[in-house]
Amino acid sequence: MEDDDIHRKKVLLAGLRRSGKTSIQRVVFTGMAAKDTLYLENNIRSAIHNVDSFVGLQLWDIPGHANLDLLGIDLSQLSTLVFVVDAQDDYTRSLTQLHQIILRAYKANKQVNIEIFVHKVDGLSDEYKLDTIRDIKSRVSDGLSDYGLDSLLRPQLSYHLTSIYDHSILDAFSKVVQKLAKQLPVIQNLLNVFCANSGIAKAFLFEQNSRLYFATDATVADASTFEVCVDALDTFDKFSKLYKYHPSIEQDQDQDQSEQNQDQHLNPIKNLKQPATASIRLASDITISKWQIHENLILIALIKSDTFDRFKQSIDYNVSFVRDAIVDIVEMEKRSRSSRSASIATN
Repeated sequence: MEDDDIHRKKVLLAGLRRSGKTSIQRVVFTGMAAKDTLYLENNIRSAIHNVDSFVGLQLWDIPGHANLDLLGIDLSQLSTLVFVVDAQDDYTRSLTQLHQIILRAYKANKQVNIEIFVHKVDGLSDEYKLDTIRDIKSRVSDGLSDYGLDSLLRPQLSYHLTSIYDHSILDAFSKVVQKLAKQLPVIQNLLNVFCANSGIAKAFLFEQNSRLYFATDATVADASTFEVCVDALDTFDKFSKLYKYHPSIEQDQDQDQSEQNQDQHLNPIKNLKQPATASIRLASDITISKWQIHENLILIALIKSDTFDRFKQSIDYNVSFVRDAIVDIVEMEKRSRSSRSASIATN
């Protein structure tokens, strides 16, 4: 295993054939259009995908018929098991396989997160969705109870209603990744303070490419709020050339040149005058604002339009502090990974 792989969080994508797990990987992490997944061939061999984002991930996509023993996967390295259940099919056999994999994963790593995606729920009525997820929860619980594991595993089990044809899959996978980010509590608190001091109704820290959000403030928001923010991010991207980063021209002539070069090397984003920004005003008198925080990280905030108009300068000022803090966190994590890799290489 390469040094870089050691520090990546391992996520196993499992499920029966045609359950949709490979389509999920393609839509979320490669940007494939959902309609194009109809032409994907069945996954007949295991595939490993490295994902470089706020959290370094390694996705293990295994065939639905795969035998874990024959694949040679070391489940002790596993951080998260994502099991995909096709809600439009008879999921009896799927849940049997789920129980088997859970037992294997838990035996290898008692701290493993178990995420169950009740998938392909697009087109189903809300009542049918709730009945389906309730039935699956009951069956999983009964199956684990046979091994005396129901109460032990309950805190590590999460269920998500998902579809690649709406933003529910992004919301679900965002929550999967958040559990793997050790910096999450710090960033959540940062967003809480930012929202309270800026009159922000809701804020998300997105990864620009995948549209996953790695943190949000503590205020409760419904699914439609998340969907509006993702749609706004798509709109911003269409006009991205209008608000690209521009390096600061002004330099402090009195600053020691060596210190300046070191600071630029450690935190290059901080050399920008202010985060690139854009905003959209909705008919509901809500403004959605976007600030580029760090390379591929985007801060999206929902603000009352009159608040945004009156206090825009103060909000931008507060964003600069959020940006500096997140840049420090991200760069510190990068240096930590490099240091650990170098240490392993020399041993």
